[in-house]
Amino acid sequence: MVIQKNRDDSFRKEKDFETQLSEIKMELEEIRAALEEEKNQRQFYQFVADFTFGWELWLDPSGKIKYCSPSCQDLTGFTANQVIASENISVLLIYEPDREKFNHFISDSLNQLIMNQSLEFRILTRHKQLCWCSVNVRGVYNKQGRYLGIRASVHDITRLKRALGHIQELSEGKEFENRAKWRMKSKLDNKEREVISSLLQLSQKNELLALVQKQLKKLVSGTSQQAHQKASALLKTLESVSISPVDWEMVVQQLENLHPGFIDRLKLKHPNLSSKEEKLCSYLRLGLSSKEIAGLQNINSKSVEVSRGRLRKKLKLQREERLKEYVDHI
Repeated sequence: MVIQKNRDDSFRKEKDFETQLSEIKMELEEIRAALEEEKNQRQFYQFVADFTFGWELWLDPSGKIKYCSPSCQDLTGFTANQVIASENISVLLIYEPDREKFNHFISDSLNQLIMNQSLEFRILTRHKQLCWCSVNVRGVYNKQGRYLGIRASVHDITRLKRALGHIQELSEGKEFENRAKWRMKSKLDNKEREVISSLLQLSQKNELLALVQKQLKKLVSGTSQQAHQKASALLKTLESVSISPVDWEMVVQQLENLHPGFIDRLKLKHPNLSSKEEKLCSYLRLGLSSKEIAGLQNINSKSVEVSRGRLRKKLKLQREERLKEYVDHI
């Protein structure tokens, strides 16, 4: 009976051992499968990283390079193994004036101190060519959340920089063109002021002469014979000088210089205007007031206002439309 009991215990232990062994085998199979899957994933990620167009780097928390993609050779001229074996990538590749900012950037990225994790810098390739690069970094963590360092993606932006430089040149050229236009406009504005000033002087002179003649005529009618003779002689002298006429050809020429094609556009748009109405439009385009126009034409301001009213009707302007603004837009 004791022997039977021992046999039962031995059989039970054997069963338990087989069960445990089976469970261990299953766990081992699961571990092998997980390792195989992880290996395949690593190979996949390695494959993707190895054949990526950009230059990929993985730096551990101490700053040591754990991985460097082969594409670094296309950009730098150095192989991945040479980059990994280098004691200091900054000394190996980074253009000296940019080393300090590059080192600060990598240090702050490794310490997770910066938010905008990108930088533009220059490298000096193995063949001593200067290239512009941009680097973007992000932290690397395992499934448990453990910090494993940073991944850095480096791209060649030399062509982009050159293109931006070309755009800068175009912008500078545009600015030069704008300055030239501004100088030309300033020159035309000065010329317009000169023309208007000349016309205003003529208008004021004519207005003054007309006023003097009017006063002398009053004086002649109410003075002694001696004064009458002197006033009459002075009046004849003034009348011989007469009111200075406007050199209309000069006005047309200057108007064409200041506002090219204005008179042609006016005639094309309103072919029924008289010569006097065309002149009135031209004076308005030059910015002269009714009083100033009156002085040039040796008439009073009211006559000019009447002419403006007739011109408005002929141009078929609405009540709210201003004659000066309409003429300026022709």
